Amino acid sequence: MNKTNRSFTLCLALCACLSAMAQQYPAEQRAFQDAAGSGSILFRGKQAKPYDRPANGNPYWSSPAFVPGEVIFEGNHYYDILVNIDALEGKALVRRADNPVAVALPPDAVTYIRTQDAAYVGLGQDTGGLSAGFYEVIGNGTFKVYKHVTKRIQSSTQNVNGDPIGYYDPDYNPSHTYYYAISKAYYLVDASGNASRIRNKKSLLRSFPEQRKNLRKALADARLDLPGTSFEDYCKAVLSIVSR
Repeated sequence: MNKTNRSFTLCLALCACLSAMAQQYPAEQRAFQDAAGSGSILFRGKQAKPYDRPANGNPYWSSPAFVPGEVIFEGNHYYDILVNIDALEGKALVRRADNPVAVALPPDAVTYIRTQDAAYVGLGQDTGGLSAGFYEVIGNGTFKVYKHVTKRIQSSTQNVNGDPIGYYDPDYNPSHTYYYAISKAYYLVDASGNASRIRNKKSLLRSFPEQRKNLRKALADARLDLPGTSFEDYCKAVLSIVSR
C-alpha cells in the first residue's frame, strides 16, 4: 500500500471513530462541544453525571455551585473556567459560563485546579501512599496536608441532617430517604511526595518529633490549641510554623 492509500485508510478510520463517538453523546453534549470551539479540548469529554434522585445533601466536594478557577488539563493551562468536583464519581467538572452542561474529567487528565479559595491536585494512579483521586492542598511550605473528600449515597428513615451526613444541608427535606454521606481523610505530604495518614491534631504533632515542643508553645501562644480550633486551621498553623 502506497503512502496516499495509507493516509486515506487512516482518514477513514478516524472519521469512523469520530462518528461512533458522536453517536454516544446526547444532542446537548454535541451542541456544547460545537459551542466550545475547536480550540478548546477541555470541553470535549463526557457529560457530567446528572443527579435527579431526590436526596439530602449533595454529591459534590462541598457545594453544587460552580466557581471560577484555572485548570491544568493534559498539560495545558486554562483560565476563567467554571469548576467543581464530583466527590461521588471522583471527577473534576468544568463548564462554560454561557452553557449549563458540565463535562466530567478524570484525575489522570487534570493535574491541578485552583479557585479563589482552594487548590487541588489530581492523581491518576496510586502515588506515595495516596490513592488515585483529587486532593485539596493545605499549606504552602515544604510540608503540605492533602485533604481527600469522598461521598456515597445512603438511605435512612431517620433525621440525618448535620452530623449523620457529616455536613449541614440548608435545604434538608425530611421526606427524602436518600442522602449523600461524606468522608474526609487527611494526609501529611513531604517534599518527596511521600504521604502518611493523619487522623487528628495529636497525630499531626507526632509527625514532627524534633519540633513538637516549639510547636506546642507557638500554638498555645496563638491560642490555636483550644478545642474550638478547626482541624484544618490547626493544620495550616502547624505547617506555617514548621516551614519557617
